[in-house]
Amino acid sequence: MDSKNLDLKREIILNHYENPKYKIEGNEKFVKKYHIANKDSPSCIDNITIYANVVNKKIVDLRFSGIGCAVATSSTDIMCGLLIKKNLVDARKIINNYYNLVANKKYEQKLIGDLYVFDNIYKQLNRIKCATVGIEAIAKAIEK
Repeated sequence: MDSKNLDLKREIILNHYENPKYKIEGNEKFVKKYHIANKDSPSCIDNITIYANVVNKKIVDLRFSGIGCAVATSSTDIMCGLLIKKNLVDARKIINNYYNLVANKKYEQKLIGDLYVFDNIYKQLNRIKCATVGIEAIAKAIEK
């Protein structure tokens, strides 16, 4: 992989980590209208709570709170952006494609947007949980 592509991947990850668009600090307004799901990692500090507003099988809004490393925070933030305004069938397809990506299995790149930056995460087994903890919470929240 050339260094230019690697630098772009790092930039995307750091941007979503340092300036996450879908992360919230207070959750008061989300508690009543949103389905809530939490996932944490037994091996590190990652602990992500998802707030999903699903109406008529369509994701109207997704937000998250909690603490996570750069990989956990950025993957959750990117996935939130991809899934908002998607119906549940398309959302599940995107999530499953992402799981395939991190497991080094066949996936449809056009479905995962900037999540492609995690295409080599399978080489770091200890980071796979970081890359999926928020996505597991999203999957759980949208199915409630």
